[in-house]
Amino acid sequence: MIDVLVVGGGVCGLALAQGLQARGLDWQLLEARPRLGGRVLTRLPSAGPALDLGPTWFWPASQPAITQVVRQLGLPTLPQPDDGWLQWLDDPAQGPRRQAMALGADGQPVPADQPQPGALHGGAQRLVDGMAALVTALAGLLPRERLHLGSTLLSLDDAADHVRATVMQGGQRRVWSARQVVLALPPRLVAQDIVCTPALPPPVSQALADTPTWMATAAKAALAAPTGRPAPWRQSGGCGSAWVPHAQAVLAEVFDAGVSGDGDALAGFIALPAAERPRFAASLALLLDSQVEQLWGAGAGDGEWHHHDWAQEPLTCSQRDLADEAHAGPAWSSEWLRQPLWEGRLLLGGSETARRHAGHLEGALQAAARLKQQVDTLWAAEGPAH
Repeated sequence: MIDVLVVGGGVCGLALAQGLQARGLDWQLLEARPRLGGRVLTRLPSAGPALDLGPTWFWPASQPAITQVVRQLGLPTLPQPDDGWLQWLDDPAQGPRRQAMALGADGQPVPADQPQPGALHGGAQRLVDGMAALVTALAGLLPRERLHLGSTLLSLDDAADHVRATVMQGGQRRVWSARQVVLALPPRLVAQDIVCTPALPPPVSQALADTPTWMATAAKAALAAPTGRPAPWRQSGGCGSAWVPHAQAVLAEVFDAGVSGDGDALAGFIALPAAERPRFAASLALLLDSQVEQLWGAGAGDGEWHHHDWAQEPLTCSQRDLADEAHAGPAWSSEWLRQPLWEGRLLLGGSETARRHAGHLEGALQAAARLKQQVDTLWAAEGPAH
């Protein structure tokens, strides 16, 4: 029997595992994917900068936890390129117009009298090597033999003094016994996929089902421009920022994903609804090319496209998330998701359980800090770690 079983190898689970390691507890971490990182996904093109198809930014002015972790890990950062100008395309028949813009209170761009650098992204920072560098650094501090990929949790049973976790691992069922289990997972996946015996209290089950998974139905695309010449959006010294609110848009929001010295790149959020994306899959690259060229001229779509549809990934997107796509909104957090269950033997984590910045990387780290305190509380009552 182990002390703590962590389920979920995203940023929350990895950060918690560091705390367990430091405390000297016997822990193991299970991740259903064949990789760590959860919604962190960075692609490396054949040439050019790393491209984030999951989380991209953090904000030092308002997100202290991730800012501190990035600094402690020594990860190089860069400010999001943002000169305050947008290519605004609200009528595909008329073409784009260059407009000084800033973000309004509702997060939508509004016209500005003068361009203000940083006005569109609020001081956002990126990691030079992509957000996967954060995952690699966190995992690198942990013993590899404690990290189990391809391990899917099926059910949990409360056995009074421990919890039995039934897991599909390597094509076979395996039962892990742990004095404590932490679910560092999107709440809706817990509600949908994990059978708990006894059943969780109704308010907890309801909160799990009602909490949106941040960006679960989103899809992102990124373009690594050819090297050796400035990209069209850079030729006039500008940034690759655009907003495309018309009904036929393929990319709704486009931003500069380049890294000085490593090449030019664009990235953006695909505007097509999740249910429609599969039928456009074969022609997506051509559609992306066409829109980028409409924004910045012939040749702007040249390069290497990468994209990822999170709605097609069942380890991120639940059936409830798909059903609620039109009303997803920002992630929110219920106090019920932060309550210890089964007399402290079961804890709920993941970014969506954070009081603030739920869904963001900051929220994942805040949730990990709260979980560590709850683990410490149980083990202080049980006696010193062994």
